[in-house]
Amino acid sequence: VAAERERLLGPDHPDTLASRYEAAFALGRTGRAADALRAYKGVAQARIRTLGADHADTLAVRQEMAYTLGRLGRHTDAHQVYTSVLTARERTMGADHPDTLRCRHNLAFNLGRLGRTEDAHRMAREVAAARARVLGPGHPDTLVTRYEVAYELGRLDRWQEALATYREVAAARARALGPDHPDTFAARYETGVALGRLGRCAEALTAYEELIADRARAQGAD
Repeated sequence: VAAERERLLGPDHPDTLASRYEAAFALGRTGRAADALRAYKGVAQARIRTLGADHADTLAVRQEMAYTLGRLGRHTDAHQVYTSVLTARERTMGADHPDTLRCRHNLAFNLGRLGRTEDAHRMAREVAAARARVLGPGHPDTLVTRYEVAYELGRLDRWQEALATYREVAAARARALGPDHPDTFAARYETGVALGRLGRCAEALTAYEELIADRARAQGAD
């Protein structure tokens, strides 16, 4: 589709660039991250040239570049791109726009992978609070960020707080997504991990056994 649109509309037409963006997205989701990064870079350069550096479509493709850099283990490069995109989003969209909050969430995640655990925890808490205010406390995006808060608490060895947060996320996901949703199961699994880290091994074992039984019922024994 991208090649046909380029032939008919030209290489820099918005529809051509939209198709190239979708092709890059597909490359990333099929495990070809390096190819996806090259494709995203090409689209980003064209959108900067034709739409401007602060256009929403330009920022969207640059954010995907940052995500792909992270998947390639290039977290320092990803941090630089996320920071640049976040500055532009805050300036053009406002601090509480959902796209701005998504970028801040991704930046918090990336900070954790850079080993900046305190910074990651602080930013994730801020994003979780903002998403709860803007989207609602039970919104899936809010719960994704709260899950990240719990993860960073664990890395800070604050397991009692991590346990409480994982339990809250698991309960909220069961209500919002359903008890058999994979994200609900993921939060329940991490609840077991936190119990184990706290030395509450019998409770952890019970949590795992219940989770295995529920997963087998929902997804099949295999």
